[in-house]
Amino acid sequence: MARDRGGLHVDTLYGLMQSYENKLGGGEGIEGLYGSITQASMQKVLDCLKRNSGLDSRSVFVDIGAGLGRPLLHAMVSIGVGSAWGVELDRVKCDKAAAFCQNVIRQLIKQELLGSSVEVPSVLCSPIEKVASLEPATHAYSFWEGVPPSGKEAFGKLFAKSRTLRAVAVVQRAIRGHEPAAMMRDLGFGPVLLIASFPVKMSGSGRAFTAYVFTKIAPAAANFLANMARASPGGAVGTPPPKHVNPYPRSPNVGYTSRILKSPGTELASPLKTRKPEEDAAQASPAKKPCAGVTAAAAENGAAAVQPRAALAPGRAKAVQQVLLTSLPEYCRRTKQTVTAKGKSAGGKDLSKEAVAAVPGTESGDKAPAMATRSSRRLAAKAEAKKAAVMSAAKLDAC
Repeated sequence: MARDRGGLHVDTLYGLMQSYENKLGGGEGIEGLYGSITQASMQKVLDCLKRNSGLDSRSVFVDIGAGLGRPLLHAMVSIGVGSAWGVELDRVKCDKAAAFCQNVIRQLIKQELLGSSVEVPSVLCSPIEKVASLEPATHAYSFWEGVPPSGKEAFGKLFAKSRTLRAVAVVQRAIRGHEPAAMMRDLGFGPVLLIASFPVKMSGSGRAFTAYVFTKIAPAAANFLANMARASPGGAVGTPPPKHVNPYPRSPNVGYTSRILKSPGTELASPLKTRKPEEDAAQASPAKKPCAGVTAAAAENGAAAVQPRAALAPGRAKAVQQVLLTSLPEYCRRTKQTVTAKGKSAGGKDLSKEAVAAVPGTESGDKAPAMATRSSRRLAAKAEAKKAAVMSAAKLDAC
């Protein structure tokens, strides 16, 4: 978090600024609005200027509407700019700014956060309309939410005619419905390029604003871009470029092969693949010869397919056997035991062959099915008795 705010030196700076601002009774004056963005927000603005427009120790930083000079001191400590100054309209704020910057710089030198030869930022007390020039400033900043349009236009003219200013950062409410660079050109800043825009917050209230960072475009580059925008592909200036015309128009009733023609009545210039009808495609692709092994396997599968259902499901008889055995009254969940395929129950007791043969559909050579009974012998006897009763009843009915 300290790195996002500019580091420990900037944290120390903001602690000193808050202390001296409280001693001065705040930064309010009698004209205009007073407000500053948070430490992290100001650091984002300075970092953007440093990355994109060369803000460094050789730069001169100017703040239009400087107030007490907080952004000036931040640029000196964080970036190490060689010089910083501001313009402020309110006389009360200018007097407070002189004492504020002097005391803060003294403490920074005392704590060895700045060199002893550093200059105290100065704040020019004057409306921006009466400022003759902003030179030798190289980078400008303004929180101009409360600045009237006339002040913004005066700032734009000074920025446009300056030979040293390279970039400007402004903080205001979000621009909606207009292109930011076009708005700056309308205010007199000349040809500028929007580098970045990002949200920032005010100190104290936390109100959200947007920072816009612009860089100045050189006159030669501006003329070149303007000519390129007006020029057509043929080289004529001022004529709009022609609309793109498809040289191969698509006909709604003709296939893809009729799009590229040499001239009416001639053959196709380049043969293209056409989509064949389904019947033609079926005739054009004959069936392939199957391999011998595949044919034998297919014959076996076909023979298996016509076999009766019982032959295809050998486990069906075992399932019927288990249903018959578990339907006896003596069967219960408490006496369930898992029977293995070898004919032994979970308790280790052998199952008799009579138990297997007692169920219809099971041959003597089949393996014992999986049954869950308390006593296989008792269940087999019960099943045999039940089978005998059924057979006797069937004989009586037949008679």
